[in-house]
Amino acid sequence: MTISLKPRNRLVNFRLTEEEYGQLAAVCMRKGCPSISDFARAAILRTVDLEAGRSGPLDGRVADLSERVSQLETSLRGLALGAERAACEPALRRSAGAGEVEEE
Repeated sequence: MTISLKPRNRLVNFRLTEEEYGQLAAVCMRKGCPSISDFARAAILRTVDLEAGRSGPLDGRVADLSERVSQLETSLRGLALGAERAACEPALRRSAGAGEVEEE
């Protein structure tokens, strides 16, 4: 959540059941938010940002990690293919040498 330097002078008010409020307070505590209002504001504004196509701070990192995982997968496939070829090479040499006749 970014801290706004603009004054917050608009109010959004909604009602919750006791159970909903308890769940909200518990999540707020687990997340270490200073208040339920701060948590609710952050959650609502995150949704607004997603709807507007703006990504959150972790989206860029997740995309970067996803790209790196794809690169690692490609590298591992190449290594596995190289290992398979190296393992087959001695057998190919033996079978190629079996057809040759040695001269004395």
